[in-house]
Amino acid sequence: MKIDGLEVAIAGAGIGGLSLATMLARRGAKVVVYDQMEAPQPIGSGFVLQPTGLAILKAMDLFDAIAARGQVITRMHGALAGGSSGQGKTVLEISYPGDGHGIAVQRVALFDLLLCAAISAGVRFETNARTTGVIEGGRPALLLDGGRATPSADLVVDAMGANSPIGHDPAKELNYGALWATVPWPEGGPFHPHELEQRYERASHMAGVLPVGTAREGAAPMATFFWSLRNRDIDAWRTAGREAWLERVNALWPQALPLAKVAEPIHARYRHHTRKPVTGRGVIRIGDAWHATSPQLGQGANMAMIDAASLASALSRAPSIDEAFALHLRQRGPHVWLYQTLSLVLTPFYQSDSRILPAMRDIAIGPTTRMPLVRQLVSRLVTGDFLSPIKRIGLSEL
Repeated sequence: MKIDGLEVAIAGAGIGGLSLATMLARRGAKVVVYDQMEAPQPIGSGFVLQPTGLAILKAMDLFDAIAARGQVITRMHGALAGGSSGQGKTVLEISYPGDGHGIAVQRVALFDLLLCAAISAGVRFETNARTTGVIEGGRPALLLDGGRATPSADLVVDAMGANSPIGHDPAKELNYGALWATVPWPEGGPFHPHELEQRYERASHMAGVLPVGTAREGAAPMATFFWSLRNRDIDAWRTAGREAWLERVNALWPQALPLAKVAEPIHARYRHHTRKPVTGRGVIRIGDAWHATSPQLGQGANMAMIDAASLASALSRAPSIDEAFALHLRQRGPHVWLYQTLSLVLTPFYQSDSRILPAMRDIAIGPTTRMPLVRQLVSRLVTGDFLSPIKRIGLSEL
């Protein structure tokens, strides 16, 4: 179908919303992004852009810019807490095949890059515009806080994340969230500059350190430090105070204590759901608004960008919006289903109150991930390449 002149309303200026807005605007669509913030801004800390997400950025001619800000990641290593260094038995061992790698970035770095790309492409933004629902019809519109409706559009996209209020279906809040903070990267060690490192005590306590590069040119390199926490325990954590938390960090992972000392942690909650992607004629969800999971597989931002690329490609190839939706779901449905299922199954081994599952993990998962065939399979899982999602979506159409 013809993208030039297509009128598009996107709710949410996150990674998925900005990616889709840029792709469509570059092909001549008239795109308006509505966001509840006073100005578009990122929410969240650092993460790893996997080869799938990097392929999308290459197609958008943004790879070199993000590579200059990010940090190459070649290994993910998890071990039980223990000893003076806080390292015991390995329970997670993942390396990228061949010369493959991910790039860890601060969320603000990717957000700024996508925002600049969207503005350059002619995307318009309306801020202080909190979306509360959709007005359905032949040409749908967004309903904003206060009862105001946006102009009708050919296409309405919900990119508001797991808490989207559009056609809200109940979402399961996971028992565990995390405290996360962006902290200065400790030059000279003790952490490896190209690894995600994690420490576990059973599945109820977990800490991690990820080097995430610079926020902007000339800025100091940073790391993301994260600490798992039951959502029901957040008030008790605040009441106990910072010193009690630092003692707990030191007991689990002494090397991470200096990072915790300078951290200003923010509490994040996570949900697991797979909602109906098409919510009305000309209305569709992408990213966490469609499929939200725990962060254990690290696919959230990558999946949102794949969704955006798939939808943009389908709109270019299909003769109508309805047929574009159908094509998009054929391209994305199997991959989304697989990772939703894997996240649901695997998360309790690394973040839960269970005693049996982490014992099984310690006995079986660590050793088997060092076996060549299993290592290859696990690497494909973590890189997001199972079912070849990039080949399915037709990046040449972007």
